[in-house]
Amino acid sequence: MYRATHRSENAHEEGIWSVAWTEADNILSGSVDERARVWCSELAPVHSLNGHRLGVLSVRAFNHGKEAVSSSIDSCIRFWDLESGEQTAVEEPGPVEAWTLAVSTDDKLLASGTQKGSVNLWALDGHKKVASMETRDKFVMSVAFSPDNKYLASGGLDGLVNIFDVEQAKLHQKLEGHAMPIRSLCFSADGSLLFTASDDMRVNVYDVKNTSLVASFTGHTSWVLSVDCCPDGRHFATGGSDQTVKIWDMAAKECVHTFDSAHNNQVWSVAYSPAGDKLVSGCDDGVLQVFEKAA
Repeated sequence: MYRATHRSENAHEEGIWSVAWTEADNILSGSVDERARVWCSELAPVHSLNGHRLGVLSVRAFNHGKEAVSSSIDSCIRFWDLESGEQTAVEEPGPVEAWTLAVSTDDKLLASGTQKGSVNLWALDGHKKVASMETRDKFVMSVAFSPDNKYLASGGLDGLVNIFDVEQAKLHQKLEGHAMPIRSLCFSADGSLLFTASDDMRVNVYDVKNTSLVASFTGHTSWVLSVDCCPDGRHFATGGSDQTVKIWDMAAKECVHTFDSAHNNQVWSVAYSPAGDKLVSGCDDGVLQVFEKAA
């Protein structure tokens, strides 16, 4: 299983709300301290991405590994060159129009969830908004593309899951199963399953094709704030308000390891490396923690 290895005690001056891993094996982090940062996998600093005027809500890497995008409470979406650390563009979509971000696997589309309950699609070539899809939710807190980019899933404040057909920019299916906010969601590596993490202390797993609930995982003692699937398709990881990071086994349908001393506050974000051999967590305590598969 995994063991805690590299650690940065003061990665940010304030809480870390978002982490991501790039194809170049670098780590991205976004914080309430108004900065996004780039790290090598051993947590040596590479770049500080400065420009946001309020807390960074979401940071995502392009799948080619050379660029990244971030959103902030300042209502700006900023684009970054990861090799130089320089900002390449900035878009201002409007107040709280980009609470959370997702990049399609072909690097053609950017999705943003909004506080007013819509999901916007942006063409990354030219940074033009190409669609706005409405939901019944009051606040879209999480978005994710399926690996084949056919679907886009969103999770809202009301606990509802929306699955959109990306090509038609229309609602494909609405899923129930949570009664509280869904702060994070992700697809499995093969796109067959959708994982949703909620304040109800559960992670639900849905069959995407049949739009049916196939499993519900419990074990956190407070809100589940983040979920990410391992590329091997066998495990997934979660972070919660109970200050823990958990590793779950899909076949056994149980938690196989809990890291309960890595953080001293809410774990807002977890992300696997592209190879699936490492995991990073970001926390309200400003700490970044890397976990690696034990030999």
